[in-house]
Order: sequence, then C-alpha cells, then structure tokens
Amino acid sequence: MSEDLFKEIDEELRTEKLHYFMRRYAKLAIVVIIAVLAVFGLLQFNHWQKHKKIVNASNSYMQVMQKTIQLSPKSKDDKMVDQIIGEFNHISNHSPQSIRALAQLKQASLLLDQGKLKEASAIWEALRFDKTASPDFRNLANLLWIESHLDNVDPGELHNRIRELLDHKTPWYALARECEAILDLKTGKVIEAKQVFGRLSTDMNASPELRKRANVMLQVIAANKRV
Repeated sequence: MSEDLFKEIDEELRTEKLHYFMRRYAKLAIVVIIAVLAVFGLLQFNHWQKHKKIVNASNSYMQVMQKTIQLSPKSKDDKMVDQIIGEFNHISNHSPQSIRALAQLKQASLLLDQGKLKEASAIWEALRFDKTASPDFRNLANLLWIESHLDNVDPGELHNRIRELLDHKTPWYALARECEAILDLKTGKVIEAKQVFGRLSTDMNASPELRKRANVMLQVIAANKRV
C-alpha cells in the first residue's frame, strides 16, 4: 500500500517537473523556431533579390548589345557609340560581377575601336586586378591588354604577362601561345617562334581560325618574308 503511494507521489513529482520545464522553456523554443524561420526566409529573400538583379542586369546588357549589333561598321556614329559606351559603363557599375565583367569587356572593345587604347587598357587592368571577378574574365582582360600592346610595350613586361597566362593553363592558353610566338618574332627569336606556331598548327584544342593563322605564319617564316 505504502509502496503504491510512494510510486504515485513520485510520478506526480515527475509530471510536475515536466510541466515546469515545459512552461519554462516553451517560450524559448518558440523564439528559436521563429528565429530559424526568419533566417530561412531572409536567405530565400536574398537569393531571390540576387536572382532578380542578375536577370535585370542581363536584360539591360542584351538591350545595349542589340544597339551595338545594329551599328553599321562603315557608318558608326561616334555620338551613338559614346552613348552605348556610357550605357555599358552604367551596367558595369550597377550589376552583379558576371554581368559587370561582360559590360567592361564590351566597353573596352568599343573604346579600342575608337582608337582610345589608353581608356580601354585602364578597363582591362581594372578587371585583371578585380579579385571578385572570375579568373577566366581576369585572364581574358590580361590577354586583350597583351594583344593590344605587342607593338608599344617592353618585351620583358609582355613576356611576364604571357607566362602568367601560360602557367595557369587558362582557357586562353592557345591565344597566349600565339602572342608568345609573335613576340618571339618581334625580338628576333625566329626559331622559337617557328616551334610555337608549329605546335599551334596541329593543336586540336585551338580554334580552327588560330590553327589557320599559325599555318600562314609558318609559310611566311619559311619563305623568309618580312613578318
């Protein structure tokens, strides 16, 4: 009889303790659940915002690109080109990184077409050293800078930049090799240039256009024509 009574009292005490802990920590549990839901909701909202920005920036980029495509190469209006360059500049300043890099590259390309090498070079250099940009975009900016300065920059600096591209095995590896061969020719290293062009002419990882150019250069070198 007494044992049953003690068991009943013990069960009531355990039940009371359980109710106490439930009352004490119920509010905390609710706060934690609300906090978790709030964080999840915020992450989802930020993801949606980022996606929206990318979509909007992509649409803006394509609209300006359409204007660029419609320009006639023989009748380019400088004012129109300047306007388009300004629009690409606006996109590059107000877009996520991937779209920003594309806008910067196109902006530099149009500036180069206008003979504004200094302005184009400044954009390539800014992109090259932009740590937030994709390595492929940064290396492409470096390659475009090299291609545009083969005639007016110290060969030592050009060689260092080319080695930077070749050492990292970038997607622009074959194009960097072509720049290396051209630089070799300009500095009198005809044998080295011939070797590089020879490898490029049979490199199936290079584009057909690049392999064709390499073959032409091999013919020029073989005929001892002035390069």
